[in-house]
Amino acid sequence: MSHESSLVRDLLDELVSLVNSGQSFSDIHLEQDMPMMIKTPRGWCQSGAEPVTLDDMAPVLGAIDNDWKARISERAIDRPLALPGYRLRCNVYRSCGGARVTVAIRCQPAQPMPLAQTGLPQYARTMLEATRGIIMVTGPTRSGKTTTIASMLDHINATRSAHIVTIEEPIEYQLQRKLSIISQKEVPTDTATFSSGLREALRQDPDVLMVGEIRDFDTADTVLYAGDAGHLVLATMHASSAVGALTRLLDYFPAGQRDLRAAGLARSLVGVIFQSLVPSERGDALVLAHEILFNHNQQLARLIADPGKVHQIEGVLRHREDAMSRSLNDVLAQLVAQKTVSARDAMRAAYNRLELHDMLGRIR
Repeated sequence: MSHESSLVRDLLDELVSLVNSGQSFSDIHLEQDMPMMIKTPRGWCQSGAEPVTLDDMAPVLGAIDNDWKARISERAIDRPLALPGYRLRCNVYRSCGGARVTVAIRCQPAQPMPLAQTGLPQYARTMLEATRGIIMVTGPTRSGKTTTIASMLDHINATRSAHIVTIEEPIEYQLQRKLSIISQKEVPTDTATFSSGLREALRQDPDVLMVGEIRDFDTADTVLYAGDAGHLVLATMHASSAVGALTRLLDYFPAGQRDLRAAGLARSLVGVIFQSLVPSERGDALVLAHEILFNHNQQLARLIADPGKVHQIEGVLRHREDAMSRSLNDVLAQLVAQKTVSARDAMRAAYNRLELHDMLGRIR
């Protein structure tokens, strides 16, 4: 019996060693009776040759939820797991008709990354000097939106005496009070929905509001109201470009309300950051490629206020009419010219591939 026990791996210790190994990866996949997998900048690869047994997984499952056996019979378990220096977002579920237990793990540092290390240009912090209005961070799934938002909030926390209220699902980074008061609310534990949490927060003396995701009419409506009412609102949204984020936000409203909402957005929008993570040329890291729209001086307000002209903002980016706003293709072309990313990976990240192809041809 003692011999069998000695064969059980200390998987929790392996996870600690793995996240502190310095390897570049974002996710870990533990599947019963299969080898551990990690997601690197170039995709999934095996970490270790030995399959992970259910006995191996038991201490990890217990650390995630000590009642995991009962809970997993009803539904998937979504819980954080704190490790030294890291916070793992774990989703435990059954597969193969209940025959296998699997854990999908998202890895991130326990503390937000300094804003200067995110890959955004230094002047992006100009947006955070605003005391009211809306800052949107957008991009596809797994593009680092949460990391960017956390870095921005931590910058405000370190430089301003404010009350920061966040509404998240789940809470990703536990922010520690510096100069600001921090109130983090989790959906559905602390508030029922993003929209209800945001409405409640408006009555809690906030200076800065963060909404984990705009995904419905009610949230979009409250975000516009809060930004126009004197609060600084940071929000994320899934979109395919910075201009696409504006269009998608306005699309939440009925056609009859869109002109009025567009006028409100034009008044309150501080800026939009669209971002994508691209493998480095060596394949050992992820590089942030960004697109930024600035409206902090109302320079784009006339185009935003007319839903029929929002698409013209793409021309402003293309012709660099604003010294601070930049298109994604400009940034991707620069990264290729610097040999930071490959042309092939840049093309995969672009939403206007024909334009980028022409730009890269001129670089060569």
